[in-house]
Amino acid sequence: MNNRLRQIGFLIQGWLSRALYGRNGFDNLARTCNAIALILLVINIFAQSVVVYFIWVVLFGYSLFRVYSKNITKRYAENQKFLQITEKPRRYANLMRLQWRDREVSRYYICKKCHQQIRVPKGKGRIEIRCPKCGERFIKRT
Repeated sequence: MNNRLRQIGFLIQGWLSRALYGRNGFDNLARTCNAIALILLVINIFAQSVVVYFIWVVLFGYSLFRVYSKNITKRYAENQKFLQITEKPRRYANLMRLQWRDREVSRYYICKKCHQQIRVPKGKGRIEIRCPKCGERFIKRT
């Protein structure tokens, strides 16, 4: 049974790779559109709103357009613009994820001068922290 499922998985993977050959594929903008479309689909199950359904259809359609587009250079430029616009929220989300992961052993601080993220051990009391990038010194409690 397990071997049969593996064979089916390889067949699907081969079919997908042949279908996406020479196309843009799933980039960050397409994944984001898919995620938002999925959230809207779940909301629409409960809300039954025509507006939410229309937005879902548009986002999902745009995502499919991006995935199957053969104009890779234009889609790449759009994706780079999207990544540039969303850089600060993505950086903040990554910082929150790191802080949550290391909440038992570390504290994270941001240098006021160069905005470098600095990790220091927790439980050391008031310490002087030196930014490794710009050399700025500041005192914080860990």
